[in-house]
Amino acid sequence: MWIDKLKFMPRMNQKLFPLILVFVAAVSGQPKLHVQLGGGYYQPTLTALNTALGDSSFFSNNVLLNFTATYQVYYNTRIGFGNWNSFHSIEDSFNRRFIYRALIVETFFFQRNSIEFNFLLAPMWNSCKISMDIENENEDWSNLLSSFGDSASYSFKSNTAMSTSWFGFTSSIGIRYYLKSSLGLDLRIGFTSNFYDKTKWKYGGETITGPALKLDAMPLFRFGVVFAK
Repeated sequence: MWIDKLKFMPRMNQKLFPLILVFVAAVSGQPKLHVQLGGGYYQPTLTALNTALGDSSFFSNNVLLNFTATYQVYYNTRIGFGNWNSFHSIEDSFNRRFIYRALIVETFFFQRNSIEFNFLLAPMWNSCKISMDIENENEDWSNLLSSFGDSASYSFKSNTAMSTSWFGFTSSIGIRYYLKSSLGLDLRIGFTSNFYDKTKWKYGGETITGPALKLDAMPLFRFGVVFAK
């Protein structure tokens, strides 16, 4: 019987070898690096912060600017890094910036050659910074410069900031349509949760209390243009 098995093995290898060859060719032919530029919509509750800063808008409250880069490490898996930003800038006053950073693990499969369905899960390290540029006159500097022959009055600029950071995670499902192998359109829906603590802000090295923000269980819609190579 073992002789019959030995005779069967070459025939089995002859059948498997073309399949393995096709699989390797398909995987190696897929673009490995995917870079995405886009935007998103989310719904944080920033009432305390907006009341203090004033002059808020839909763009500053709900819009995210997105950059992600992932690399295919398995035939249906990509890993990478994501960065989402939210800005609030007031002329001659405060500037606020949220940064959401994610370490991405993404699985995907193709429904058709040009249509991909994907699932993303990522831990996050997020931060918020509120800063102000201050411009004023300083007599000591003016006196020093005047001793060198500079008689004009000079103003001096400095930047002060308060900041905080926290952990979070995000997950989403999405669909990606490839216009061609190197260019695609990506649409996702998901949730983002944050473990924000208002008592962990820093200002000048000191721990202070910041605004009460609601950032947990936020729905997230994202869209972008994908460049693949």
